[in-house]
Amino acid sequence: MKKSILFLLLLCSAVAFSQNTIMGKVTDIKGEPLPGASVIEKETSTGVVTDFNGNYEISVSSKDAILLISFIGFENLEVQIENRNRLNIELIESAESLDEITIQGFSGIVGKSRRRTETIQTTPESVTAINSEGIENLGVNNVANFANLVPNLKLNASQAAGINTLTVRGIPQIRNSDAPVAFVIDGVTVPDPSLLNQELFDLALIEVVKGPQGALYGKNAIGGAINIYTKEPINKAKHNLKLGGGNGGGALAQFISSGAIKKDKVFYRASTQFTNFNGLLTNEYLNEKVDFTREFNARAQIIARITDNFKITVAAQFMNIDAGAAYYSVNPTGNVWVEGEPGGYLDPNPKKGNNIISMDEPGKSNLQNLFTNLNLEYILNNVKIQSVTAYNHVDRSLSGDLDFTPFNDFTQGETADTKTFNQEIRFSNLNTDADLNWTAGGFYQNLEKDFFQDGLSRDFDVDELFYGVSADVTNTTSTFAAFGFVDYSISEKFTLSVGLRYDNDTFKQVDHLSGETNQRTNNIFQPKASISFQATKDALIYANYGRGYRTGGYNPATTDRFNRDYEDELTNNYELGFKTSWWNNRFILNGSVFYTDYKNQQQYIFDLDTFYAGNYNYDESRIIGFEVDLKVRLFKYLDLLANYGFVDSEITEGGTTGGENGDTTDLSAYNGNKIPFVPVDNFNIGLESSFPINDNIDFNANINLNNTGKTYWEENNAPEFTTSAYQLLDARASISFNNMTIAIWGKNIFDTQYYTEYIPGSIFGATDDYGWRGRPATYGATFSIDF
Repeated sequence: MKKSILFLLLLCSAVAFSQNTIMGKVTDIKGEPLPGASVIEKETSTGVVTDFNGNYEISVSSKDAILLISFIGFENLEVQIENRNRLNIELIESAESLDEITIQGFSGIVGKSRRRTETIQTTPESVTAINSEGIENLGVNNVANFANLVPNLKLNASQAAGINTLTVRGIPQIRNSDAPVAFVIDGVTVPDPSLLNQELFDLALIEVVKGPQGALYGKNAIGGAINIYTKEPINKAKHNLKLGGGNGGGALAQFISSGAIKKDKVFYRASTQFTNFNGLLTNEYLNEKVDFTREFNARAQIIARITDNFKITVAAQFMNIDAGAAYYSVNPTGNVWVEGEPGGYLDPNPKKGNNIISMDEPGKSNLQNLFTNLNLEYILNNVKIQSVTAYNHVDRSLSGDLDFTPFNDFTQGETADTKTFNQEIRFSNLNTDADLNWTAGGFYQNLEKDFFQDGLSRDFDVDELFYGVSADVTNTTSTFAAFGFVDYSISEKFTLSVGLRYDNDTFKQVDHLSGETNQRTNNIFQPKASISFQATKDALIYANYGRGYRTGGYNPATTDRFNRDYEDELTNNYELGFKTSWWNNRFILNGSVFYTDYKNQQQYIFDLDTFYAGNYNYDESRIIGFEVDLKVRLFKYLDLLANYGFVDSEITEGGTTGGENGDTTDLSAYNGNKIPFVPVDNFNIGLESSFPINDNIDFNANINLNNTGKTYWEENNAPEFTTSAYQLLDARASISFNNMTIAIWGKNIFDTQYYTEYIPGSIFGATDDYGWRGRPATYGATFSIDF
């Protein structure tokens, strides 16, 4: 098999040698990149668009070819290559465009969901992406904000810094488990889900592609992938300072600097940010704010162009977060459930005066992360060869109350220390005009996680406190993978895509309490296939099939409620979608329907009798859903943006849980019930306006209403454990002039009370229910200046 792969790569390379590859960057006269600019070889059909950092790579027919470069609002340019391999291009803003009466359509957002630069409208996947301009205008500063703009995607945080729950297309993430998406920063997979909700800044692109993406991204991409690309260094010196403040003691300080160490050869970019939030939710017993966060983030990147064909990129990021923890409301609806009596409960939705936070133990958490990577990129004629090496270290801890009351009953502590090493080799062709485009490579990952959990409990008979350790384990995972992906143009209108990834995963757990060691090995194939039909220039129809895989693992113990191990999840997903635009790109409508056959879905439970937390599996589930995404340029300076997502997720065969001595709990009573933690639908509707007030002043404003649908929090779907839909309204407005920008913003403007997590006591055998309150209304202002 290894010989076959090598032969295929050599063959593809040989075919490519007859081409000439030209690389470069398209910018404005200030050195700012122009994403989505068109680069075409004159008198041919060969053309590409620049990526989100303004980069392009194009294969031309000769060394004397002429390139035609165009971008909306800028003057067109013709450039002769003249035997060069690298060509940086500056475009001049068109004076005519400033006074143009004709309404321009939406410019195409460029993404990299299939590891190569493509406009969203030509990618046969369900993709949502926003570039740097959209990120700034919409005030997106974390994945949770972005998720509010994406149908069938939801990210919540609860309990402590680094504990997140992401749900995509009906596939939820459970506590202390892997996310159902691959999380990728600058092309490097970040396996630790605790980093999902970090502060985001100085970004070029954020995109999500939905449906199983294991063929390209590997294990755990069972529901899709989230790609984040930071801004690259630029050749001209530029710096930015941003300061801000808001209610709840909100404060922001950010500094970004970029330029050339050696012009046209070595460039740097350094970014640092500090944010502070004192909190708005109060612990009534201690009279302290509980939802505080303080985050420091520093990032540095250096790009060295050794030759026109060889580039080295070195990047490092450090992050430190201090935050509140474990501030759940107990019996947050203020009701007592009386079994069998109609009206004996209130549905678990926050009501002022009921969702009180009152604990004797203040909660605190900390997360530190060091993320480094080295990217070597070499162009051999028309073949790009990349080596990506990365190291990631996450240290997370929390302490706080466990009974969440003013009584000294239980406390909790937890630490997780994760170290990950990645090495990936990728090969891809650059002949964008070829009928056959391909990507292939190999991947190695070694992950080691030390997890420790303890607590104090009180014995009321003797009035003493007892200390106990519920988990002290080291989990290691070694992964070897090989992957390939091919696009083949059957005709001018039909394109067939086929991908396959083979993963060899070895899991090992060492339990330091019992001295027991468990180990197993998985060999998983993740295929993907799609066919797309370009019906017209502005209409694409596609059908996809993909297999997803999320790893299982080992519980810290065997109890009456779960076994020592839990199984891997597998999905088979089928999707039919369309992408259309009309009215000179002023009206864009994309949509898809999907069906997912879901095996061994993982479920979390906490056993109050033993104080062990663990996972078990449903045998079979199924998900049916659809989503639509709409953009309309109503007038020259007013856009309507809307989307809607719906999922019908159902447990079709619950199976059984495990337990001591082979005892099991029958889960068949849940057959036909909805999957917990999954909102049945969500939508976002917004208006955005951008226009020049005069030659030197520009105005931008937007307002967005986001809806999260009804959510079931327990597998029995009891109405007392089901939250109703809620809506959040956000808005932002800014004025830019003379390299300065002043903005005001508000989130959850109407101060809606809602839960991001609701825990019925029956899940772990308690009489109390617990709710994690969402953030109240926040607002503030920022000032930034470029120099």
